[in-house]
Amino acid sequence: MIRSMTGFGKGEAKSRDGKVTVEIKTVNHKFFDETLKLPEDMASFEERIKEALQKAIKRGKVNLNLAYTGSAGRGGRVCINRKLAKNYHDELTRLERYLGAKNSLGVKDIMALPGVLAYETVDRRFYDMIWPRVKEALDAALKKLVADREKEGRSTYKDLKKRAGDISRMLAEIKSRAHLNVDEYRKRFAERVRDLASGGEIDRGRLEMEVAIFAKNSDISEEIARLSNHLSNFTATIGGNGEAGKKLDFIAQELHREINTIGAKASDFRISKNVIEIKGEIEKIREQAKNIE
Repeated sequence: MIRSMTGFGKGEAKSRDGKVTVEIKTVNHKFFDETLKLPEDMASFEERIKEALQKAIKRGKVNLNLAYTGSAGRGGRVCINRKLAKNYHDELTRLERYLGAKNSLGVKDIMALPGVLAYETVDRRFYDMIWPRVKEALDAALKKLVADREKEGRSTYKDLKKRAGDISRMLAEIKSRAHLNVDEYRKRFAERVRDLASGGEIDRGRLEMEVAIFAKNSDISEEIARLSNHLSNFTATIGGNGEAGKKLDFIAQELHREINTIGAKASDFRISKNVIEIKGEIEKIREQAKNIE
């Protein structure tokens, strides 16, 4: 069944050494687009997290926040690039002599230069220990997110199914009155023929043109058939699994195109009234489709 693109999920994983918390929020978007907020020392997990997100979510703007409270394995040390620091010192000393500057360089000045000071994690086992907890929290958050999106999707499904049923009912009335549309055009055609004949001899070319216009403008059976097919496809799509939002938007466009043509050809009041109401339902369907995965 269809799923909404909006939802929220939170997962936690605890151990003796700390707790991992993952929160995921999704909103409407034309494509899949993720933004991850991770602790600096867990940045190496980014690709694995993205892969898990893409398997569970096909479309939408995804915001993920990962937090870790604890200190297991996170000890680190400050590293100084002595070779680079000496190179900075030598070059800056030459620059001082060249400029005739008297300001002496201090260690603090050199330490602030890019690449001299770095922080390295000492215990690489931290990543091996913490990833299972991250994966556990991530899976739990995704499970709740998907359930949330499915719940809203079921609500949307009911609404769309009702609208499809209303359109089908109105289309049935249009079909039942299609012959009246033809009768009205026949009446107008007869009046045109009388007008042409009132002046004496009938212009055969003009008559053939009027016949062609009559045949084209009076028949809406093809549009009704195509609209019915699109409606059946729409109903099947909202009841299926997988990504459906883009397809539903396309079907809604086709429904709108066919009902527009019927409206342009219609001369019966009841047909015209149903056309207007169907257009309103299609617009609401298109709005709903924007929130479907």
